[in-house]
Amino acid sequence: MIINVNRISERGYALDDTVDIDNSLLLEDDSFFLKGIDYQVVFRRQGQRIQAQGRIQTAISLLCVRCLEPFELKIHSRFDIILFPKEAVDRRNAALENEELEYIFYENDQIDLEKILVEQVNLFVPFKPVCTSDCKGICPGCGANLNRGPCPCDQAKNEIKFMFEKAKR
Repeated sequence: MIINVNRISERGYALDDTVDIDNSLLLEDDSFFLKGIDYQVVFRRQGQRIQAQGRIQTAISLLCVRCLEPFELKIHSRFDIILFPKEAVDRRNAALENEELEYIFYENDQIDLEKILVEQVNLFVPFKPVCTSDCKGICPGCGANLNRGPCPCDQAKNEIKFMFEKAKR
């Protein structure tokens, strides 16, 4: 969804809707949207800068890095970002100043709202997604999900451990 910057006044321009986004835009492998992104955003003009304040709500499916099972991550996030015209950046100086690193740039008086929403979702996803904080993962020997109970090779480990304890005596 493209927003024309000329429609945004100092008083603001508000949007409230739901949008379906392509799953390929998610950064996490094998992740996908379970529902569309509900969003509310208000754009306000501050000279050439555009402030975007809003919130998003959605749910995505991720794979747990411990047990490799899919799980649902509910996303409720607020954002407050500054958009700056790309044309105003000095092209002779390739390095951005620290202040400019806080900005997201728009080009040709157009803001890509979908890009902002996807970025906010991707920022919310943890670096190593885990289904629950007490996830036990998988057995390195047989690959069984330890959340579902002990694995078959666990018994064999205990028998070997018992034999070593007996030999130590």
